[in-house]
Amino acid sequence: MNKVPEIWYQGQRVLRTIVAVYIPALFVFNAALPQLIVALGGVLPPSAIAWLNLFAVAVAAVAGTISKIMAIPIVNSWLTTIGLGSVPRKSPEAQLTPDEREADANAGR
Repeated sequence: MNKVPEIWYQGQRVLRTIVAVYIPALFVFNAALPQLIVALGGVLPPSAIAWLNLFAVAVAAVAGTISKIMAIPIVNSWLTTIGLGSVPRKSPEAQLTPDEREADANAGR
C-alpha cells in the first residue's frame, strides 16, 4: 500500500465538517421540512421544531465523527487507494516512503 502523508489539522477539519453539515441541516429541519409537512396537510406541533433542531445537531455530530475516522492514517491510506483520500491516488507524495519524503525535503534546503 502507498505511503500517504498524515493529515494536517485533523481537529480543524472535523470542526469544518460539523459546520458544513450543520448549517444546511439547520435550514432543512427548520425551514424546508416544516413547510413541506404543513403543505401536505399535516400539523407540526411546536415541540417538533425542538426535536428537528436536536436531529440537526445529531447529524452534524455523526458527520464530524466520520470525518475524524477518515483522518486516521490507515483509513486515509485506504481511502487514497480508492481515490477518496487526502491526496490524489497518483500523487507523488503518496508514492514515497517517509524516509524518501524526508530526503526530498532535506534536498530542497
